[in-house]
Amino acid sequence: MKLKWKSLFLSCCAALTIVSSAHAAAPISVLINDRYVETDVAPFIQNGTTFVPLRSIEQIDGLSIKSWDNQTKTLVVADSTKSMTFRVSSNQSQSILIKNNRVMVPIRFIAENFNCDVAWDANTRTVQIVKLNEEAKANLNSDDLTTSRIAAITIPRISTLKELPEGQSSGGNFRILFPEGKSKAFFIIQNGVAYYYEVRENAAWHIWSGTIGGNNNKFWVTNSGISSEVGQRPTINDRLFFYHIHTHSGQSEYGFVTTDGKETTLGTQDMNKLEELYPIPEEK
Repeated sequence: MKLKWKSLFLSCCAALTIVSSAHAAAPISVLINDRYVETDVAPFIQNGTTFVPLRSIEQIDGLSIKSWDNQTKTLVVADSTKSMTFRVSSNQSQSILIKNNRVMVPIRFIAENFNCDVAWDANTRTVQIVKLNEEAKANLNSDDLTTSRIAAITIPRISTLKELPEGQSSGGNFRILFPEGKSKAFFIIQNGVAYYYEVRENAAWHIWSGTIGGNNNKFWVTNSGISSEVGQRPTINDRLFFYHIHTHSGQSEYGFVTTDGKETTLGTQDMNKLEELYPIPEEK
């Protein structure tokens, strides 16, 4: 009997080792400004730091490899405002590595030092990096509310939240809602799921999402219950002004929702794409 239990124990340990090894071997993806970067050498994690091939960082807007000295193993990376020097050293979170004769660089450390938004999605093992050009930043910070809103909903998005299953297709219809007079926080409601984003320096960060359905767990933004949710549900104390967009007809309705869930439609206007977002005259 002891031998039987010992055999079973060893079998379980072996199975766990196989599962663990399979997870560790899952590939790492690099997403820069919503585009996946193709690499001829696989990124890897070492001592908690993610390393990518040197040429990957040239995909970051405005960033370039100024020089590489093979003799001293010294790398200089620069943009239009500054440069940074990296060397092979024991401080791996801030240094470069040579692996299989390839230069590998710590992607988060470099990206954050050049003012990028950076996140690690453990669900998909994806490094997400966003850096906006000066025109996009100017639009995002514009005093014109509509210009700022268009920038907010069209810049790249970052998410580290688990995806919720979508419900019945909304047939190309979706809603965008902004707190009154604001542009850097917004909801998108589509296919039975509400998504909430907040804009930081370069990206719209996915803060919360909830599956719409049922009568419990009411959320006035959707005027319905939320059957499941991930992230931190936002507290909204303002009216929300909405655009209900019908992509097939190129039409949209606009109006507002009060904090008691009462909805008022104010009018309609042509709208074929996000860049055609328009001001709502009744909004303060």
